[in-house]
Amino acid sequence: MHSSSSSAIVGSLTPMRIPIPSTDLHLAGVLQTSPSSSGAAAGSPRRLGIICHGVLGHKNYLFQPTLASQLAPMMDTFRFDFRGNGESEGQMGYSNWDDDQADLNAVISYFEPKGYLIYALIGHSRGAISCLNYAATSKHVPLIPYIVSISSRFNMADVRRKHGPETMALLEEQGHFDWQARAAGKDITLRVTQKHFDDFLNFDTAAVAHIPAMTNVLLCHGSEDAVVPIEDITLLQSHLSHARTALRIITNADHNYKKHYNEISQTVSHYFSAEGRKEEWSRRILPNWKAWVHAVGGVLNFRTVGDIWIPSTTDDTVGYMRPGVIYRCADISKPTPEGIKVLEALNITDVFDLRSNSETERRGTFESEKIKRHHTPVFSEIDYSPAQIAVRFTMYLGGTEGFAEAYMSMMPNVRQFLPPILDHIVQKRTPFIVHCTAGKDRTGIVCALLQMICGVEEEQIAWEYELTRRCMAIKEEDVNFLKSALGEASDAKVRGVLSTNEEYLFRFLEQFHEKYGTINDFLMNELDMTLEQIHAVRDALVVKIPVPRAVL
Repeated sequence: MHSSSSSAIVGSLTPMRIPIPSTDLHLAGVLQTSPSSSGAAAGSPRRLGIICHGVLGHKNYLFQPTLASQLAPMMDTFRFDFRGNGESEGQMGYSNWDDDQADLNAVISYFEPKGYLIYALIGHSRGAISCLNYAATSKHVPLIPYIVSISSRFNMADVRRKHGPETMALLEEQGHFDWQARAAGKDITLRVTQKHFDDFLNFDTAAVAHIPAMTNVLLCHGSEDAVVPIEDITLLQSHLSHARTALRIITNADHNYKKHYNEISQTVSHYFSAEGRKEEWSRRILPNWKAWVHAVGGVLNFRTVGDIWIPSTTDDTVGYMRPGVIYRCADISKPTPEGIKVLEALNITDVFDLRSNSETERRGTFESEKIKRHHTPVFSEIDYSPAQIAVRFTMYLGGTEGFAEAYMSMMPNVRQFLPPILDHIVQKRTPFIVHCTAGKDRTGIVCALLQMICGVEEEQIAWEYELTRRCMAIKEEDVNFLKSALGEASDAKVRGVLSTNEEYLFRFLEQFHEKYGTINDFLMNELDMTLEQIHAVRDALVVKIPVPRAVL
């Protein structure tokens, strides 16, 4: 492990002084930017992470420069000195929590009008307490997606142990004590009165329960922290107690992560990386997905598309894409009697079959008194001639580019398969199934388009698409059929064609936007839909509610 002084700086550093509203004070900070650090889709605001130091710290304290450089590929960062600390003006305080909130608010209010999305608040020790408190009490609009708490205190009364019995006795005898310490290379003395001390002890750390349930919270702690007991992280977790809270223990690290600067920085940066975000998403959704995938006897790759939070960027609301409306699966032609009972228990009324006539003749179809089948083929019959099948699956053998090309080839036919589904969503408003043969390509693209209409983040759309890899929805008859169509293709290549990878959908989305623009542009130009009609589809699938917050 290396100290921050040995870390290479990534991007450019811009020293800044930010005014604190209603005062004559300024906060000193450093904006670290990198050309590759926007981390967001084209046209979206640049992401900013705000890094907050602990008591007696400053903007370049401990691991903060290392962390900022490691976060550079994902976001710009601003690390600053709270008032009275480092190079910032004002008076340092022992329990000036309101000042901390005002300083954070000053920073946020400065950067948002400059086009930044406040993507993360990242704090160490006291700075972590202030970040958690801001997320819990500010009701900031839009919702701040990520909070990282590093070595945060929860049991405030434990500070008595930190100061020791002699200092506590002095406080009781004379009503104050002088806290002598070294900060930013200078010796300081801070007088702590009984009121200051009581205000510190009475700070309501349990207010973290107010943090909205769709906020992603990472809690980190050193296993050898002698300043804040490791038990505090479990107390924090118990008050947050929702699926988006993650814990990381840094083995052998103390409160300040000496000799562990890189490790704590890499832990946090990995959490924000595409791989880390996907890991957290998978941790949340896989238990529910496993319950769905084998729920319908005789049907593979079955799951609902939904249970997705979509925070607003304009007000204090959140959209919730409801589960149990859209279902997707592989070939549904032969459900078992028990499987049919499950479909009916889910109140599914309609099935949209994306397969061609030749596929339905080969495999059969399913329809019952309670469930109506609609034939909405993605490709015309000529597209499913043996020669065209070979052309299409040869595309799939081309990897990411080939899959994207094959998916784009579906778009000219959108008028024949998407309108009936959109009409059902708006007019009938009952649960329905979309399926093809394997439930991955045609079904995956239709479900991607529906999620795009709802405003779901594209990386979540790609991850949902990739879930098909986990369900093993590959039948030997499909392998043999493709082998005969493709000629010399190996068994491994054929099975690869029948699998999914997030990169396939990411590349399709890139090509989609290059050719068609936004999803609204696509629907208006290719289907002649109005914005009102598009909103009607979205409103039928997404419930808009105030940001849920716990009430203590």
